[in-house]
Amino acid sequence: MSVMRRSVRLALIAALLFLACVIAAASAVTITESPAVLNPGGQITITISGLNDGSEFNLLIDGKLAVTPGSMALFQTQNFNMPFSLKSGTVSASTHGTTATAFSVKPSGGKTYSVMDTADANGDFILPPQPYTISSGMYDFLQLQGPVSSGTTLLTTEMNLEGKKYGPSNSQITFTVQGITNGAVWVTALVDNNQVLAPTEVVIGSGIPSATPATTAAPVVTTTVPATGTTVPETTETLPEESVAAPTTTATATAALTPGATTAAPAATTFYSADQQVSLTAQDVDYAALMMVSETNVPDTWLAIGSAYTIVPNSLSFDPPATLSFAAPSSGNDYAYFIGQYSNGAWTSVPSTPGAGTIDADIDSAGIYALMAYKPESTIQPAASGTAQQATPTPLVQDTSAPRIASIAQAASPSAAPTGAPLDSTVVAGALAIGLVLFARMRR
Repeated sequence: MSVMRRSVRLALIAALLFLACVIAAASAVTITESPAVLNPGGQITITISGLNDGSEFNLLIDGKLAVTPGSMALFQTQNFNMPFSLKSGTVSASTHGTTATAFSVKPSGGKTYSVMDTADANGDFILPPQPYTISSGMYDFLQLQGPVSSGTTLLTTEMNLEGKKYGPSNSQITFTVQGITNGAVWVTALVDNNQVLAPTEVVIGSGIPSATPATTAAPVVTTTVPATGTTVPETTETLPEESVAAPTTTATATAALTPGATTAAPAATTFYSADQQVSLTAQDVDYAALMMVSETNVPDTWLAIGSAYTIVPNSLSFDPPATLSFAAPSSGNDYAYFIGQYSNGAWTSVPSTPGAGTIDADIDSAGIYALMAYKPESTIQPAASGTAQQATPTPLVQDTSAPRIASIAQAASPSAAPTGAPLDSTVVAGALAIGLVLFARMRR
């Protein structure tokens, strides 16, 4: 009898080890992109393996293309092959540098769906996240098209597809790039809010035209003189009112400076989320993206204002610190806003300051960030013991001259989003069946 029980225990251990291996294998997702250099009209291939059904899949396609002011610009992903569906998803897009833009999608053999609007005074067209179930199959194109505004020689575009994936675990997304003669495309993919494909640059034609940094001539002096910095033309577009001027520096001259010597100001670039609700201004960063993700584990006394955003690539660090800015709500009461950071399964507050219609924070690394507010005491539920929770903490940011967010602050706390990919139901059922059979034998 003891021999039989020992055999049953060993079999049970083996079954549990098998299930553990299945779980580990199910969580291993890999996504790659090729090629790194492309001729105009060439094909991009995104290879995906181990992507389970129910996983939150987020694909960002950024484009930068050399354009001529007054011309008609086009950025198009043609013959877009989508091997799986994205249910309960969203589609968002934006351009910077047009007077108007139309975003169009045409399923193969179906009708063309378009959204067109004029750009704002800064040349920005924004298509906020639209609820959309992206069906599997071939799409003739996803495109952004519009007249280029005066003074624009480099057009920036973004397309973001997001939703719960259903379809084959191993597949390829393919499309050809149309409308770019010289420029670049970046492809980034997240799975369950985690970066799986870091921003990968694809150079098209001769690439993005290089910009010549502005410099300030230094006069011939023999004493300590201030060298005034100037704003540097950026390799990516910055809205005029948010251009970042280089700080004033002081140079000590121990001898006469060479006539015509120049001092280059640090290069500062501003990057935007596809919905233009969040921006990141950083020095000496060639590329960064802000991708919308779901919030999870939000503290009971906090309220998430909108969505969270992750900065990619997640390896970025900022020295000097970068400025992260969230658009502030335009209506409501004077409850405090602040920016929260999600790390190691928990949220912490980041020192924040009010800007011109924004809430700003200086950050030194990439991560997941969200605009938050403290809930008013009336919405805080009693703790399980029956004792009331801590009263509303001291605000980090408060603007009583322009009350706002009361209606938002009264909303219920968002529910936590699942963080793991679900297992295949057949595998789980089989493992449970093995366990039940072995348990029954042990009781005999």
